[in-house]
Amino acid sequence: MFIGVDGCRGGWVVAVADGLDDGPRFGVVETLEDVVRTARLGRAHIVVDIPIGLPEGAPRRCDHEARRLLGPRLASSLFPAPTRPALAEAGDYRRACRVNASACGRRLSLQSFNLLPRIVHVDGLIVPRLQGRVREGHPELIFRMLHGGALVAAKYTVDGQRMRADLLGAAGLPVDVVRVREKLGRANVGVDDVLDAAACVVAARRVAGGEAMVLPTAGTERDARGLRMEIVV
Repeated sequence: MFIGVDGCRGGWVVAVADGLDDGPRFGVVETLEDVVRTARLGRAHIVVDIPIGLPEGAPRRCDHEARRLLGPRLASSLFPAPTRPALAEAGDYRRACRVNASACGRRLSLQSFNLLPRIVHVDGLIVPRLQGRVREGHPELIFRMLHGGALVAAKYTVDGQRMRADLLGAAGLPVDVVRVREKLGRANVGVDDVLDAAACVVAARRVAGGEAMVLPTAGTERDARGLRMEIVV
């Protein structure tokens, strides 16, 4: 199976494709234990839109390279990964900012802070030996690469959403966003959540086929737990 995962209001939206040209099935789960178990059993390749592998201080090289590939207009869509010391302060924004600034000289944005509980959850499930099958991706970068490296319209616009759906269809992964949201609950899952999870499926297929780009492109960075700090496209 090829699985893409993105955070959503209802928890996590999970897109699953069994074949190279099948449209994905979608579901919403509260936790990712069962999803990760499929990788542990060797039954799936998974790409999740959440940082895996966290720095102690200096920024991750994969984040720097991803922002460069995104370009100035989209670079802000990728939040630099928080430092590992900041995870312990996931319940207190001011303390998390102080700890992160002490570690790397940079405070956390509110958006990054809001991701900390999700990062803590994934970090607790991933060990180095699982990284052959559970990888970190970034949907905006995936869509840009599917568009030949060219800029894609903003994802919250009608044109941007239509363009992303067309890119998924061209990649052999057609998605009926309206139908998916009706099934899962419009209050639980946004249009961008559905499209982003499907984009991660595309990346998971390419990881399985050995066709994915891996950032950083030179050398391997590992965190204090031995996890590779990288983003697949």
